[in-house]
Amino acid sequence: MRIALVLLYGLILTALEANAFDSEDLSRLRETGSCRGCALDQAPLRRMSLAGSDLSTARLSKADLSRAVLRTADLRDADLKQANLGGADLSGADLARADLSRAVLDGARLHDANLEGADLRNANLSWASLSGAALGRARLDGAFFNGTDFWRAALNGAELGKVDLRQALGLTQAQVDLACGSDNTRLPDGLVVRYCD
Repeated sequence: MRIALVLLYGLILTALEANAFDSEDLSRLRETGSCRGCALDQAPLRRMSLAGSDLSTARLSKADLSRAVLRTADLRDADLKQANLGGADLSGADLARADLSRAVLDGARLHDANLEGADLRNANLSWASLSGAALGRARLDGAFFNGTDFWRAALNGAELGKVDLRQALGLTQAQVDLACGSDNTRLPDGLVVRYCD
């Protein structure tokens, strides 16, 4: 009996995870282009055009937003943990305080995006463009930055502990001076970082 209950519990959890998003919220997003505070965990939003949409405080963990168009979208305080944003266009998007921990952002365009206070720990930003992005107070520990473009990115108060930026592009000492790091911060040759308090 106990084994049957454990199996049943496992099946229920699997079913809940398979359809973690609210189908009504997904329909509303598709009809209106916005869905503030919606439950869209694991939603299939690949290549969707969501430019200028309001997805602030939405739950989008593990959602497939690969190659989605999210230019100037409002994603403040959104939960994007482990979301797939590979190749997405987030130019000018507002991602202030968004949780992007362990998200896939490889090849994403984040030109002039607001990532103030965002959690990017362990996220993959390889070959992403952060040109002109605001990363003030962003948490970047463990994130991957292979070939990432930092040209004109603002790093005011960003935490660079346990970050390997040796393959980052466009990073200058003036930018690094505004951030803080640790013994585990790896920078391109010639750049140094002050330690976080």
